[in-house]
Order: sequence, then C-alpha cells, then structure tokens
Amino acid sequence: MAATITTVTRLTAAGPLAWFRDLIRAETVKFRATRSTYYALLALVVVGIGVSALVGQAMAARWPHLSPLNRASFDPLSSTFRGFEIGQLIIGSLGVLMISSEYSSGLIRTTFAAIPQRRSVLMAKAVVIGVTSLIVGEAAAFAGFLVSQDLLGPTGVSLSISSPHALPAVASTGLYLAVIALLGLALGALIRHTPGAVVALFALVFVLPGVISALPAPWDTRIGKWLPDNLAGQLVSLAPNPDYLSRTSSLIVLLAYPVVLLTAAAWRLGRSDA
Repeated sequence: MAATITTVTRLTAAGPLAWFRDLIRAETVKFRATRSTYYALLALVVVGIGVSALVGQAMAARWPHLSPLNRASFDPLSSTFRGFEIGQLIIGSLGVLMISSEYSSGLIRTTFAAIPQRRSVLMAKAVVIGVTSLIVGEAAAFAGFLVSQDLLGPTGVSLSISSPHALPAVASTGLYLAVIALLGLALGALIRHTPGAVVALFALVFVLPGVISALPAPWDTRIGKWLPDNLAGQLVSLAPNPDYLSRTSSLIVLLAYPVVLLTAAAWRLGRSDA
C-alpha cells in the first residue's frame, strides 16, 4: 500500500489526469484490501434480493385472501425494492468506513502526508465507492426485480422489465444506493468517527422520515418530500405521491444531496488537521 501511495505522489509527465488516475488506483487498492468491503457488498446483494423475494412470495400467498381494495392499492414495482431499504444502511456504512477507518487507525496522516491535495483524496474515494456501489447496486436491483416479479406471477399483476417505468425504477434503485454510499463517505469525512457517522446516516435515512411523517399536515409533506427516502420512493413507484416532488425534481434533489455534503466535507478537509 505504501508503494502505491508513493507512486501516486509522483506527478507524471502526462499531467494531473494521469496522476488522478493513479490516485484512484491507490484508493481502489485500499478499498479492496479489507475483508469488510466484500462482506458488506455480499450482504447488500443477499439482503436486497432476499427480502424482495420474501415480500413477493408472501404477497403471492396472501393474494387470494386480499380484498379488492387492497389488491388495487398494491404496487408491484415498489414492493420489489423493499430489501434495499435495509441494504442502503449497509452500503452507506461502507461509505463511512471508506474514510473513517483511516482516521481511526491513523493511516489518514500517512495518506495526507504523501498526498497533500486532500480534496483530491476525497474525490478519488468518492469515485471508487460511487462506481462500486452503482455497479453492485444496479446488478442487485435487476436481480431482485426479476426474482420478485417471478414470484408475483400467480397474482396476475407482475411486471416485466419492459413494463412502463420498470427499467427506470430498477436504474433508480442502483443510483440511490450509490447516492447513499456517497452520503456515508461525506458524513465519515465530516464527523471522522465511525459510530457517530453511522448513527447520523441511520438518522437521516430511517429515523428522520418517521419523525417528519408524525408532524401535523401539511408540514409532514412539506418537509418529508425533501428527504432522500421519499425522493427515492417517487422514483420507484408506479403511482408517485402527488403531494411530493415530481420524478424529475426528485432525481435532481436526490443527486444534489451528495454534491452538497461532499462539498462541505471537502471544505472541512481543507481547513482542519487530520
């Protein structure tokens, strides 16, 4: 690892772009060096697909006993991605560990001593965790969709990937997981303490939506429509909530979350010691 960092610190004749590629390569080596990375990604896939399959199987078993009203209100698309509600905490925690583990071990001092461009380090970490979580998330979302819809076959309401809005919903699920991973990285850089950053992430994606939904109308929707979980819900639902943001607006706001928090993290990295 030290040799990789040393290689990164040498600005090659090709210029900053080649140097940044070397930096990404170094961060990839560190990312792959720990078993927790593989365990977390495996857990994301297993939980995401497994829970979605259980939901599909349970709904198929209950379908003959449901009332017409309950059948009409069932959304076969959003139910496909129930498992990823848990998976988001797994991938978000991995994003936290991407940088907080270096603060805990003291390795971050070595990294910044070798690479004084701290914002570049953060950007390289964002590329590695963002691309990895996007690829794994998209693969898991696609597999979860196929498995869940196959199990929903007996209900007569199952969807194919060519059904209206099915493919965008699958793509949005993988994208959402990448956003959460980047939020975890940003929180890890801001808080610099693994338990604290994970708790902050948990509060943002799990606790805060419940608290906001308990507010009296219309504040529950006025505030709730800006939360990441509800923004993602608009993207994966066949019937989006008309009181929330549109799908396009939801996507724009969702993508703005990591931009804002990573900008704040970069600002703090430039103004404080490791």
